[in-house]
Amino acid sequence: MIEEPLSHHPALPWRVNNQFQLLVNGDVFYPEILRAIENAQQSIEIELYLCDSGDIANQFIETLSAASKRGIEVRVLLDAVGSNGFKQRDRQQLRNNGVDLRFYNRFQTKRILHNLARDHRKIVAIDNKIVFVGGAGIADEFFNKDGNAENPSSWRELMVKIQGPIVADWRYLFERVWHQHKGPEGLTHWRDKIYDFTRYYQKQARLITEKPQAHVNASRGMGSEQIKGALVTELRKAKYQAWIATAYFYPSRKLRRAIRRAAKRGVDVRLLLPGPKTDHPSIRYAGRTYYSDLLNDGVKIYEYQPSFMHMKIALVDDWVSVGSCNFDRWNLRWNLEANQEVIDPRLAKQVFDMLVNDFKSSVLYSAESWPERPYFIKLKERFWAYVGVFIEQYLYR
Repeated sequence: MIEEPLSHHPALPWRVNNQFQLLVNGDVFYPEILRAIENAQQSIEIELYLCDSGDIANQFIETLSAASKRGIEVRVLLDAVGSNGFKQRDRQQLRNNGVDLRFYNRFQTKRILHNLARDHRKIVAIDNKIVFVGGAGIADEFFNKDGNAENPSSWRELMVKIQGPIVADWRYLFERVWHQHKGPEGLTHWRDKIYDFTRYYQKQARLITEKPQAHVNASRGMGSEQIKGALVTELRKAKYQAWIATAYFYPSRKLRRAIRRAAKRGVDVRLLLPGPKTDHPSIRYAGRTYYSDLLNDGVKIYEYQPSFMHMKIALVDDWVSVGSCNFDRWNLRWNLEANQEVIDPRLAKQVFDMLVNDFKSSVLYSAESWPERPYFIKLKERFWAYVGVFIEQYLYR
């Protein structure tokens, strides 16, 4: 079962009095998340796309099982495709220890296109007090196995630790999807709650304040593109900088146009994209066919070299958007996504400093140097671009 129509989804409000902490790389965010789980007093909710059996998964299984045994309500929702690598014995261990484990949109052979709708969100909520959001799943790929900071083996990724009133909005997103797995009776009951939420949010106007503001922006899939819309809006009014990092660069025409126009009017526009180390080379090659036009309009394009750059974050002046969304056409058309949007100079400074360091570990392309790449690379780029167009046209029909 997939989510209800978009018309049932109330807009979440802008909120103040929240705190944000940027946690970069798995050797930083995994211990922080596990520590929060160990200190949970009432409830733990986890919603993830990627979950693979391994050392990191074992740590989560042990910690979640211990929390459940001491009376904490533990609910885990995994995407049925993204968790293919999560072994049956590990699933059963969680259930044997009282963890309520469910899977989003199990594969159905009779409904092939239905299987393309995936839950790509990454949410770990603790007690309605703390939530971790970002781009990581539970997998060894996010952990630096060799401990070498100069040549890390782990994927470059981040999570944000969030505290404050907005934690309730993240839990609300989790509840909407979770209760659809109870069957018709549970779903009907939850619709009543959705109506109450809608009336509550409709009474709240967007806060006009000098305090830092934050907003949860959730994309419902199946053509819902409000996360991209927010980024395009910020690009159109950007004054001095627009830096975007994404793991899979396959943007829509509308987003490309907003990026190019910002650069042409003098905004410092930079893209941080994966280099040769990536889990989907075909997407990287297809996305590179857009480089030429972007570079000619003044966009600076960096390809990260030390490891696979898996982050999804945008910094436009003091506005930050970070979460699960890669801002690419595929994610926005099919997946459930969720990003934390923040207007806060302190968080913007954290993101700025991180990206400056990442630029130093990247190859910078220019309009002059880009045509000099080898001919066989150009052929790969063109081939995968044609494949991408064919797949999109076939699926949209």
